[in-house]
Amino acid sequence: MEVSRNVRMIKRTIRRILFGTLAATVLVCGSSQLSAQNNSSQGMDHDDVWQIVSLGGQRVGYGRVQVSMHETEGVTIYRTNNELHFTMKRFGQTIQMETSLQTEETADGDLLRYAFETRNPPADSTRSEGEIVGKRLKVKSIVADREQTRTVPWEDDVKSPLYQDRLLSEQPMRPNEVRSYKTFLPELQKVATLKMSAHDYQSVKLYDGTQKRLLKVQIQNSVLPTMVVKAYLDEEGESLKSESDILGMALTTYTVPREVALEEIAGSELDVAIGTLIPVTGLDKGHKAKRIVYRISADDVELSSYIPESLGQKVKVKSENELEVTVTRLPPPKSFLSRNDEEKYLKPSTFLQIDDSLVVDHARKGTASKSTQWDKAVGLEKYVHDNLKQKNFSTALASAAEVAKRMEGDCTEHAVLLAALLRVVQIPSRVVVGLVYAESQQAFAGHMWTEAYFGDQWIPLDATIGRGGIGAAHIKLADAALDDDSPSPVMTFLPLLNVLGKMKIDVIKQD
Repeated sequence: MEVSRNVRMIKRTIRRILFGTLAATVLVCGSSQLSAQNNSSQGMDHDDVWQIVSLGGQRVGYGRVQVSMHETEGVTIYRTNNELHFTMKRFGQTIQMETSLQTEETADGDLLRYAFETRNPPADSTRSEGEIVGKRLKVKSIVADREQTRTVPWEDDVKSPLYQDRLLSEQPMRPNEVRSYKTFLPELQKVATLKMSAHDYQSVKLYDGTQKRLLKVQIQNSVLPTMVVKAYLDEEGESLKSESDILGMALTTYTVPREVALEEIAGSELDVAIGTLIPVTGLDKGHKAKRIVYRISADDVELSSYIPESLGQKVKVKSENELEVTVTRLPPPKSFLSRNDEEKYLKPSTFLQIDDSLVVDHARKGTASKSTQWDKAVGLEKYVHDNLKQKNFSTALASAAEVAKRMEGDCTEHAVLLAALLRVVQIPSRVVVGLVYAESQQAFAGHMWTEAYFGDQWIPLDATIGRGGIGAAHIKLADAALDDDSPSPVMTFLPLLNVLGKMKIDVIKQD
């Protein structure tokens, strides 16, 4: 049977190239749309592909891809289920994350619908479901058992997330060949341009130690331009190995038998937090410093694209790979009233549920007896610091409603809850991703904090520290409103993916 032959060919190559969610927030989906069987459909063939995933030379998880082809009213439909399972550590605490991506698409690679889910206990799972209706993509997001729907434009030339695999199997690439097309990334809720550039055949060592002559293909997408994936394909387009760089470490996948993929990870799981710390010497005053001048450098990274200027952060470009960054502690605002009425900084969203009863109750308690808006903001910062007592690193990113219920987590949970509480009392807020000096480690680490808008400026607050603002030991990389009209919150972490593990920071001067 022709369809049966095709699916056996495709199942060998179908896999996900993008692992951005692994480091950003380090895919078993329950979409009724995708799991329901149509009476007019008949399953025709299916199979599994198994992979192991290693980071920095240590195995951190495995992946499984199931693919089947079905005839529905004379139309061939491809159904896939792509699962990834990770086990790592952050500052000694184990993180277990499972993600799944299910898709339905046509033989031409046109996406019909998808469902993407992330499970990261103890936080509730987050799920996104989408369906193409005419020229629109209808998206339903489910976070903390709350649904949010939106509709965005859809272009006909955008292909499904797994279309590249069908291309590679049906039309294997030749040396020096280049291909490019648009694809949708459900993990990031973004459309990207994917470029595949074939090099030449070379001898490649596989997981079992054998050598095989494979074609090296370099894969880039426009959303993560610095995260280059090198896939090694056989003559039939089957990818037996892939390599990329993430957090300054090698991320490698191998196609392996099922029993190898499911082997238990040993007790010495990789600690991604410790492994990405940026050591720094000479920072004597730490968070008490009012002003610090840093020299920041990184090989092969255009730093000016990742470290922006802001009210308390000035950037001087020394070269493409070196910056002089001056960070100054901001005084309390002169005006305690906000002139920023942009709705996205004040309204509820999927991750900032400011109408949740527990979130509202925490905001009431944190602002009791506070008169001015500034007093309320500082009071809420201290309230989150004092009451989010269970400090742990096992959750990647929980919503404000989840944090308000459990009152536990790390910097992301502190930042998200504080942002929501500020909006409850009508103070515009957003979250910030960047680097913070960890005194116990004498190093900078990835971090998230909050900004509140007063007068005509954004004022930083950090509930993990609770000192009524921040000193000069924070370096900002990006900010986000976490509104529902923006891409996935994972996008906020992308600058960290590109600089952690690659940067060097020196202290030039401190006051």
